[in-house]
Amino acid sequence: MRKLIFTLILLLAGYVGYMYFFGKGDDKTNAETIVNETKELGKAVGDFLRRQKGKYDNGEFDQLIDRVGKAVDNLKTKQTENSKEVKDQLRDLETELRHIDPQKLTEENREALRKVLEDIQEERK
Repeated sequence: MRKLIFTLILLLAGYVGYMYFFGKGDDKTNAETIVNETKELGKAVGDFLRRQKGKYDNGEFDQLIDRVGKAVDNLKTKQTENSKEVKDQLRDLETELRHIDPQKLTEENREALRKVLEDIQEERK
């Protein structure tokens, strides 16, 4: 499937490149528009990634891990009537936490993330 998508993207890029250099009239104009918009998209993606790295560096994800840890501790201490609902929420939370790249965290926060994930798995049992 990945090879098919890669092949389609490669063919599309080749077609746009051909029209950009050898196209006539509207085809060349459309190709130029696509190239310019692709450049803008690339810049926007780069800016987005820089901002996300800034969030990692500023510790926003560290605060998220702390809040999640406190929430898990609260769930441990409270007996709830809707245990199925709580388990579903914990499953969703665990999924979101697994999307955090541990390599971008400090060693202390990696350990905190690991502990929170273990706590969530224990509570879901």
